[in-house]
Amino acid sequence: MVSSDTLTQLPVDPASHPAQLLPLDGDFERRWTAWVVRGRVHEQRARRRFSVGAAALLIGAVIVYALVR
Repeated sequence: MVSSDTLTQLPVDPASHPAQLLPLDGDFERRWTAWVVRGRVHEQRARRRFSVGAAALLIGAVIVYALVR
């Protein structure tokens, strides 16, 4: 059942915002750079694994097709 009540806006208190409660970190740039490098390495490995898997699947399909044909 659908209600026809209007949604009320909750008051926004800047002091309760979670981003403002976190302390500033001085070595953020160093950690961010390490995170980006790890992401690039992971992406390269995933792409390589996908390429090898797709090639193996394609070769297997060609062999099965040659044997069934």
